[in-house]
Amino acid sequence: MNSIHITIQHIGKSADDLRFFIYEAGSHAGGITVHSVSGDCFSYGIAVAREKRNRGVAKAALLLLYQLMKERGFARAHVQIAPENAASLALHAALGFAKTGCDAQAVIMEKNL
Repeated sequence: MNSIHITIQHIGKSADDLRFFIYEAGSHAGGITVHSVSGDCFSYGIAVAREKRNRGVAKAALLLLYQLMKERGFARAHVQIAPENAASLALHAALGFAKTGCDAQAVIMEKNL
């Protein structure tokens, strides 16, 4: 298996503006935005460029995000995923998220960091 080199770069306008670019071997590969924080929990969205998908980019970038957020004092992550987004549901299950709810709009999953 080929290893990939993933980094995330903070692009927010302040320390609390948690937006990041994802780079694979120095090439832009997507982005992550932390949408909300509540106590020790945060939620986020991630987008990976179509040509960079299915290569481990999202998983590696999210592991970096979790470490960064843990260092900032967060203990849990929360995501809402469209029920038809099988790739994201599988990724988050593989990352240790557990389903905590669902409706027609979203599957809700959480993970302790």
